[in-house]
Amino acid sequence: MAKTVLILGDQLSRDYISALGTDSSLDTVLMIEDWSLVERKPYHRKKIALVWSAMRHFRDQLREAGYTVDYRINASIVDCIEQSSEPVVCIEPREHGIHTILLNSGVNFVTDPYWYTSKGDFSNWMNSRTQPRLEQYYRMVRLQTGYLMDGDKPVGGVWNFDKENRKPFPKNHQAILQPYFVPDKITEDVMAIVAQIPNLTGDLKNFSEPVTRDAALERLAWFVEEALPDFGRYEDAMSAHDMYGFHSILSPALNLSLISPAECIDAALKAYVTNAAPLASVEAFLRQILGWREYMYHLYDWLGSAAWDEHNALHATEPLPDFYWTGETQMRCLRTTITDTLRTGYAHHIIRLMVQGNFALLLGVKPAEIRDWFWATFLDAYDWVVTPNVIGMSQAADNGLTASKPYAASGAYINRMSNYCKGCQYEPKVFAGAEACPFTTLYWDFLIRHENTSLATTRLSTNYLALRGKTQEDRDAIAARREQLKHLMASHQL
Repeated sequence: MAKTVLILGDQLSRDYISALGTDSSLDTVLMIEDWSLVERKPYHRKKIALVWSAMRHFRDQLREAGYTVDYRINASIVDCIEQSSEPVVCIEPREHGIHTILLNSGVNFVTDPYWYTSKGDFSNWMNSRTQPRLEQYYRMVRLQTGYLMDGDKPVGGVWNFDKENRKPFPKNHQAILQPYFVPDKITEDVMAIVAQIPNLTGDLKNFSEPVTRDAALERLAWFVEEALPDFGRYEDAMSAHDMYGFHSILSPALNLSLISPAECIDAALKAYVTNAAPLASVEAFLRQILGWREYMYHLYDWLGSAAWDEHNALHATEPLPDFYWTGETQMRCLRTTITDTLRTGYAHHIIRLMVQGNFALLLGVKPAEIRDWFWATFLDAYDWVVTPNVIGMSQAADNGLTASKPYAASGAYINRMSNYCKGCQYEPKVFAGAEACPFTTLYWDFLIRHENTSLATTRLSTNYLALRGKTQEDRDAIAARREQLKHLMASHQL
């Protein structure tokens, strides 16, 4: 019996075509550019160009392979499904919003083969723990897969090398040359369309993202050969002169399913066994994909959209500062990283967590507002990625479900791990007065605001030991500086 095989914009894999049992002689592959979905958020123009170009390339590859592809442009996904005279099947969507739309439209789902853990197994694992943690999950999946395992023991004797992988760049650090993927005719046509769409973020200058599987594999090969050897030790390092460091920048391709998690892991493991990359780097990369990526997806799905949207455990109510949309601020770390993100749609995970997210946490920004900013501006951002990482990990709004403690840090951390503070008008060690670093002021203010909550005695107890050294005069100065910072932000002078 013929069927319609619906392929979503983040399901661009021949593995999915096979998993859906697609018969090229009977079935029709349906792909839809639903432009109404673009109106949900002020997405980055490069993100939309990336998705639509990748979709069109995948369409052409399927046609060349003999599949019948019904490709709709600027069409309603619901209308297209309703118009189908055949049953519609689809790999189960990752995002709750589209999952609900397709479920209500009668689409039949097939399990996504790109996850190492099933939803049922993850639910059972969660329900068997009073305080689940990513580290526990990561070790379980390492044992199940045998990745970097020697029997039931981790290779190297430890499960992770976090303590070794926290080095700042050396003073003579030079950025490595990134691969550049020249837009072809398909991509140029898409870019011309996207350029005309109003109310989006950023521009399309120097668009060079992998939009095909071959390009994504080329990016993976480049990372393993050129960047992976130094990735581990410098994965937390930041520089005003190098926004990429030794990171893979594979997440956009991974989240479009142009390449699989297993392919990335296998390539890194091969580098380890051939002595092309050290264990600490390979384990750190494995941890990002097998640990962080998997755990956050399953946590997102397990809890459900409604519950995530309601989370605001720290009672944060401040609006997101306007400079997140412009980059116009005197704080060099935020000016540099936000400008880079608005230009490229990218920042590596420490920049997101400890600079962009950290400032919102310390200020007390509404979790949904900073979540929506990350969702709109990043190339690899989807609800399942952004929601648990921002609302849970970054903003600590989930009451400790995602992380053991809030990732709150003063300007001292940024100064230690980057060169952003060099040349900045604010002093990272100063907490009060006109020269005080806003991060440092707001860090102490954050601790003061929450000192009568459980944070002070459990999750941030060590941090609160330092607060004891602050006098009432210090506290008053911190409060005064906070009010001054809020005024400067409101008047676009910070």
